[in-house]
Amino acid sequence: MKKKLVGIVVVSHSNRLAEEIINFSKVLQQEEFNIENGGNVRQEVYGTSAENVKEAMKKADSGKGVLIFVDMGSSVFHALNAIKELKHEIRAEIADAPLVEGVISAVAANFDNVTLEELKQIAEESRSFKKVRSK
Repeated sequence: MKKKLVGIVVVSHSNRLAEEIINFSKVLQQEEFNIENGGNVRQEVYGTSAENVKEAMKKADSGKGVLIFVDMGSSVFHALNAIKELKHEIRAEIADAPLVEGVISAVAANFDNVTLEELKQIAEESRSFKKVRSK
């Protein structure tokens, strides 16, 4: 029986960038859950729409909610509109986290009984992850 885990949606102005982040993060995936591209997956143009994000949210949701990662600008606007339009159907939050590091952190930590709120916190903590330590 498939566990119900938080779904993840990656929204970037670049469809290819989102796909690569998703593909890379799957290496760290410990359980089976949906990671969807909320960008413009049907065309090779930059940008997205609330409709694209809503479609990805519906695919990602298994009943425990959806954590959305955005790059900047209109992706944030469209994600907020999608959340508002689906508020009675899907619990969703936007992680205020770096796109790459946040997605990787969330994918690696998404297992067992992790809640949407806990996963969001884990992703947002990636903002303070130091890659280089001073001596």
